[in-house]
Amino acid sequence: MHKQDGFTLMELMIVVAIMGILGVIAYPSYLDHVMRSSRNDGRAAVSRVANDLERFFATNGTYTTDVTTTSLTIDSGVAYSDDAKYTVVMAAGATGNIATSYLITATAHGSQASDDDCPTLSLDSAGRRLPDPATTVCW
Repeated sequence: MHKQDGFTLMELMIVVAIMGILGVIAYPSYLDHVMRSSRNDGRAAVSRVANDLERFFATNGTYTTDVTTTSLTIDSGVAYSDDAKYTVVMAAGATGNIATSYLITATAHGSQASDDDCPTLSLDSAGRRLPDPATTVCW
C-alpha cells in the first residue's frame, strides 16, 4: 500500500479557522498598544517645546507663541510632533499673558486622532500636566 504525505482539506481549513480566530482576538489589542505607545510622541513634543520656550525666555525675558522658535517640524504654520501624530500649539498660560506663562497643547492628529482616552496632552509653565496624571493613563 502506498502512503500519501500532506494535509487534507479539512486539516487545512481547521488551521485557517484557528488563525482567523486568533487574528480577530489579537488585532484590536495590537491597535490599542500602538495607540498607547504613540502617546510618547505627544509627550516628547510638549516637553521639547517647554524646553525651547524656557531657552527663549532665558534669552529674551519673555515667552512666545511663535512656533518657528521651536525645534518641531513646521508645515504651513502648523507645528507637528516628530512622528506627526500630534499638532502642537502654544498659548498664554494661567496668568493670561504670554510674557509670563505658557500652555502647550498637543492634539492627536492623523491615525492618532482616534485615541479617545487622550485626545490632547498639555503642559504649562508651572510644570502641570493635563489631563491629570493621577487620574488618567495619558502621562
